Formats: sequence, structure tokens, C-alpha cells
Amino acid sequence: MPGFKNKSGFSKSMEKAAFGHPTSAKDLTFFSSTVILLLSRNDGEEETKMAERDPIDLIKEQLSKVDGMAGLHLEHEIFKQWHAETRTILEKVFSPRSIHYQNFLALRFREMGVKPFASPEIEKINAARYKKDLENVKNILQGAIKELTLDRTLFRKIQTTPKTVEFSLKGEYFISSGITEPELLQAIQCAFEESGLSPILGDEAIEKGEPLHHRIDQIRRAKFGIFDPSCPEKTDVLLELGAALGMGKEVTLLYKKGSSLPEAMKQLNRIEYENFSDLTEKLKKKIRL
Repeated sequence: MPGFKNKSGFSKSMEKAAFGHPTSAKDLTFFSSTVILLLSRNDGEEETKMAERDPIDLIKEQLSKVDGMAGLHLEHEIFKQWHAETRTILEKVFSPRSIHYQNFLALRFREMGVKPFASPEIEKINAARYKKDLENVKNILQGAIKELTLDRTLFRKIQTTPKTVEFSLKGEYFISSGITEPELLQAIQCAFEESGLSPILGDEAIEKGEPLHHRIDQIRRAKFGIFDPSCPEKTDVLLELGAALGMGKEVTLLYKKGSSLPEAMKQLNRIEYENFSDLTEKLKKKIRL
């Protein structure tokens, strides 16, 4: 990239990896074919247990979500979560000084603040800027992918290609309102307690008298959903499952050994378990974060 290549054509991160120059605790650290990426939580502590992912796949995943942001707005929780994740990925995969990170940071997604002069005209102007900057994001992420792909080709020549990046991103997963048994809830949450993800309990929303659209918003916000369809009389469960499938969310069905599933559900991702500890272990293996 302009301003970030040395005379040999290597980026600074490539030069460090190839020739062993040290990096700071917040930088990417190269170990042979693996890139270790430490992300800080809001409380300032670093995540030490992280899932291993290809940095190109990470950015492609964020890119694939851009079109889904078109109907949202700057203050929407889903957009804010996506924005924070994308910013962190670009910062850590490249650097705070990189062109990709700086260009992303420069996007405002609105022309002006809505307070204290909110009006339909301002909302219209902001909506147009929001849409335009979503298109700009696509160009930025596509450029980042292109550079990583090129760097990887060059790294292959010196046999130190960074193939994976470990990361931890905060997020949530949805537990259907049909799952209310304390031991079952505990078994599910134990499977993800070291993932950095937080559970959203659909049953709590029902207990609080929240309408169905509130749970649908929770499902939309979640990275995936877990459902127990063993009680078909609970229509809320089927509605939640249908909403998740309609949004293209990853769903996992749970059912105890010996129980049956409706034929239409056998095509879905499912886990049959014997006891709660068995369920915890199978969930850890089945869901790859």
C-alpha cells in the first residue's frame, strides 16, 4: 500500500513476520503459519481463549453483512455491533495507521446530528449519506481482502504464509423460549462460557410480557439460535424458529435421545443428547465460533 511498503515491496507487517522484528502486545504476532490476534474487551482485559479464523474469511464475513445493513440506521444495535467488529478486525489485521483502517474510520454514515434540530429533511439527508457510506465500506473491505490475498501470495515464496488469525468478538446467541429447564439452560451456557458470547433467553422476554417482535429483534441481533422443538404445542418456539430461518440465521435443534422430530425438521442442524453433560460436549464440537 502507498506509504506502507518498504523498498522491497513488503508491508511492515510482512517485514516483521519474515525477519523476526518484534511487535507490541497490541500488534499482530506471527508464529510460523498462524497470526495471533488479541482483542481487548470493554473492561480492558484481554481475551485469552479465542477461536482460530482466516483473516480473509473474517473480512469477507463482515463484507457479506453490508447489504443487510441497508434497512437499518447509524444507531441501530445490529449496525453498531457490526461496525465495532469491523473496526477491530481492520485495526488488528492491519494497523491503526493502515489505509484500510483510516478509510473506514473516516466514514460518518450521516451528514449531521439529529439533535436538537431533527426533521424529515435531515433524516432524508442522513439516510442518503448512510446508504452512500455502506457502498464505500464495500470498496474498503474488498481492498483489504485484495491486499491480504496479494500478501499471502508473496509470503508463500518464503514459506511463512499467515493462514489463520485468532480472534474473539463479543456477541450474543439466542436460546428459544421453549427451553426453560434450569439444568438444560446451564448445559447450553456451559458450552459457550469461554466463547465471549452472551446468551439471550427468549423465555425471559415472555415472562416480562414482551411482544413477539421483541424476540424477533433479539434473534436478528444474535449470531445463532438454539431451539428445542420437542413441545410442538408451544407455538412461540415454532414462530421463533421460523423467524430465525427466514433471516438466514444458523439454528441448532436439541432433542433428547428417544424423542422424535417432525420430518420437516430433520433437514436442519440438530443434536441428539443423552444427558446434560453429553449435550454440553456435543454443543462445543458442533458449533464452531
